[in-house]
Amino acid sequence: MKYDVSIITIPYKSEKHIGPLLDSINKSNDGLKKQIIVIDNYGQDKSAQIAQNHPLKPIVLEPGENLGFAKAVNLGLKKASGEYIYLINPDTTLVGDSLKYLYDFALETKPLGAVAPRLIFPNNKAQPSVMRFPTIWNAFKHYFLGCKHCFGKYLPKESIAKVDIAVMAAFLIPTKVIKKIGGLDERFFLYYEDVEFCKRLKKAKLPIYYLSKAKVRHVHGASGNFKSHLSSPLAKSAQIYHGKLGSFLLNSVLWLGQKYQKFILRK
Repeated sequence: MKYDVSIITIPYKSEKHIGPLLDSINKSNDGLKKQIIVIDNYGQDKSAQIAQNHPLKPIVLEPGENLGFAKAVNLGLKKASGEYIYLINPDTTLVGDSLKYLYDFALETKPLGAVAPRLIFPNNKAQPSVMRFPTIWNAFKHYFLGCKHCFGKYLPKESIAKVDIAVMAAFLIPTKVIKKIGGLDERFFLYYEDVEFCKRLKKAKLPIYYLSKAKVRHVHGASGNFKSHLSSPLAKSAQIYHGKLGSFLLNSVLWLGQKYQKFILRK
């Protein structure tokens, strides 16, 4: 069967969230033919069971281990047959017709690499979710030259904005784009897979858009809590993306920049 959108979500310790996500998809009156694919990356709670028993009857894959985000997404892509792929975190819920807004925008926009909605916190406050590429120069401009949105996540002021990177908590991609540039880079277990993918989109001259009228509620960080930066996959992923020397130099600029702002600028 041909679908308009294949929705892929990767639950990890998400038994409290996967049901509400699927409910929100089910309640959406968007008229789209949707294929739902759930890859359980934990396997030790009821996430898969909740998904299997849901009225949407999603495809549920249980690899029996934590594959990491990129590898799990790529596994889902092998099952997907939609014209568009919608990557969405399990700790999210669709707000109103957000998916239809994204889908219609994608149909009307050429060329297109991807389009992302406005993420909002549970209290409905807008969540910063786009960023510039995390280069050493952008970090230097942010901390030493006063470039407000050169480094780190920010919230666009425009209702429709071209961006370097949008986080993959909710991210709509034309399937033909994935066929052109490939899926997610499996070197990244968690973090930076979105940065690397967006970099490939830029190289292919396929723009990424932020569409503010499409909203998705997001419980930020619900399934990725780590005791420290060094114990987080973020540190390893940063080294893979930047290289050991590049990662060291970037971390040095960030450390010096934070000290500069704290002790010199008194921010």
